[in-house]
Amino acid sequence: SIELAPAQAPTFAPPADCFPLGSRVFLTHLPGKPEALQIEAARRIKELGFVPVPHLGARNFNSEQDYIDLVTAHSRNGISEALFLGGNPALFPGPLGEATQLLAHPVVKDSAIRTAFVAGYPEGHPSIVEAVLTDALRRKLDICAEQSLEARVVSQFAFDGDMIAAWASSLHTAHPGLPVHVGLAGVTSLTKLIRFAMMCGVGPSIAALRRSASGLFNIVADRNPAEILQTMAASYPAPTAPLHLHFFPFGGWEKTLAWFADYREACWPRVNER
Repeated sequence: SIELAPAQAPTFAPPADCFPLGSRVFLTHLPGKPEALQIEAARRIKELGFVPVPHLGARNFNSEQDYIDLVTAHSRNGISEALFLGGNPALFPGPLGEATQLLAHPVVKDSAIRTAFVAGYPEGHPSIVEAVLTDALRRKLDICAEQSLEARVVSQFAFDGDMIAAWASSLHTAHPGLPVHVGLAGVTSLTKLIRFAMMCGVGPSIAALRRSASGLFNIVADRNPAEILQTMAASYPAPTAPLHLHFFPFGGWEKTLAWFADYREACWPRVNER
């Protein structure tokens, strides 16, 4: 799967050999952006033959009704999957502040949404302790079961393959059968990767990224996640539940999908790219 901003949807037209029909396209939900943009983007992505997965960020809604309206609009268009998030702002305008509130809301059970993604953090969260993250995930999965939703975890990106593998393995141990979508930064320069990592609160594994680069050429040249994937494969060679890849294409979706099309069969054929 891959992540796009809604504004990128009108020009998203990947070749079938790079991104098969039925693959997932996650659509961001940014504060201050008209929700009509996400609605139209999801509709177009679905028409192209892909599976749109709109983000729903609790703290981005000015009111409960705004949330109801967005879910209803997506449901009307036959959108069957969504990513439920709390969001980052410490101060927010509306009454919704947590992903659990979104998942438990009656509008979800009455909607076309049947698959719920929730967030995972391979290296932890910069402002939430691990015990709280673990309990929050358990509560989200419980609510999904109550709402008859298929639950899946999609993670923040990180750069330490051993850390990612250990995290995925621990999730599969705690929640057998839970599909995990591992977040990876797509093809882009080291300087861009570090900038986006700092913006997104990715911290500890930046050291691993820096260690893998030496010299001016490596700093300015585009980087891909091949080394991370190889480390993951060595650390977690036989996943006990579905393990997928999710790309954040900071350098553009074209470069990331073209690279992965060349890489996937020879290097990690068991990975499901959807």
